[in-house]
Amino acid sequence: MNNQSKNPWNPFVPTEKDLVRTEELANKNAVMAGVLSFVFFPVGLIYLNRAINSLKILGYTVAISLILGLSTNTEENSNDLSNLVSCLGLGALTTEQVMTVNKARARRQGKSTSTVDQFNMNDKYAKLKELKLKHENNEISTEEFQIEKQKLLDSV
Repeated sequence: MNNQSKNPWNPFVPTEKDLVRTEELANKNAVMAGVLSFVFFPVGLIYLNRAINSLKILGYTVAISLILGLSTNTEENSNDLSNLVSCLGLGALTTEQVMTVNKARARRQGKSTSTVDQFNMNDKYAKLKELKLKHENNEISTEEFQIEKQKLLDSV
């Protein structure tokens, strides 16, 4: 999951700029960001002062529209598919803008959504399992196991 979430093409992962501007984004209104992005998305981009991830979604939407437009034979089906893809793209844009504000609020409150923290947690969990295995194999004493376990749990 860590490789997938670090993918630079994934528009739902916060950018470095978003991480630096956590406080500013957390102070924005998520509903306002969603409404502005849905009604006229450039205004939503200006409201949050960010565009990278939204432009990724816009690019994906245009690419899908072109592919579907070229693959359909009739004009009527092409318009219906184009409208559907446009609505889905607009929904994804709106969702991404609202998610950005909510993730910034979570980071500000200490409930980090970054993959670095998840990786550290997985690393500590692996160390705890290794410690337990050593204790079960009598490689370390019970006292030593308890002390090391407490150190790991305190660092979480």
